[in-house]
Amino acid sequence: MNRKQMLLISTMALTLSLGGTTWIDPLRANPIANKQNTVPIKEDLLHVLGLSSEEDIYIAQYNGLSLADIAEANKVDVQKVIELQLAELTEQLNLRLSSGSITPEQYEAQRAELPEIIIKSVYAM
Repeated sequence: MNRKQMLLISTMALTLSLGGTTWIDPLRANPIANKQNTVPIKEDLLHVLGLSSEEDIYIAQYNGLSLADIAEANKVDVQKVIELQLAELTEQLNLRLSSGSITPEQYEAQRAELPEIIIKSVYAM
């Protein structure tokens, strides 16, 4: 498996493992029924990276660039990307904890792993 495929698979796996449970709840899955004014991760990430579409990220990653490479190419501090992803994934964990889909012990274990997972994802390690 080449680097591009590994990067895409690991990004999808991270997204599904941490965000997949939100689709179980129909209220969260339906954007019309959801009264919260939350912005999807991809829109925030697009804004931080200065990109116009999700496709731009996909193409860049397909061509072997990491999120860190994309940030550096657009003169963006990579730490902003890391902090954004950490905040978004922590929010998802908080929702999972408050909904009872994970235990406090699972929450703490997953929360402790987030920084390392995000850094590996951003730098495509």
